[in-house]
Amino acid sequence: MFQTLLHRVAVKPFDFDEWDDTRKKLKEMGFAIPEMEGKERAKASVDMGTVYQIGPTAFTSFQDECPVKVGDVVAYVKNAGKIVRNPFSDEEVYVLNDEDLLMILSKEAE
Repeated sequence: MFQTLLHRVAVKPFDFDEWDDTRKKLKEMGFAIPEMEGKERAKASVDMGTVYQIGPTAFTSFQDECPVKVGDVVAYVKNAGKIVRNPFSDEEVYVLNDEDLLMILSKEAE
């Protein structure tokens, strides 16, 4: 279990294999994709994910109401934050400062 502190936001990044179109197409075609050198660095290049937790003081410096909620799909500053892996469950999240979130993404047309 994670507990996000202060002004931080925990985000589950999109899976790199689903994020990279070439790797995704190869998987769909049934190709076995070998682990690539530098995959950790490539995973860090993913800059979108789903909000997992929001710290209790996140966004309080900017406005009265928190603009994001758990479950929102967000874009964040590339290479921002820290990857944290829970040693008990092997779950992995990015922990970002609230100011590192750039936008909320949705399928709805404006």
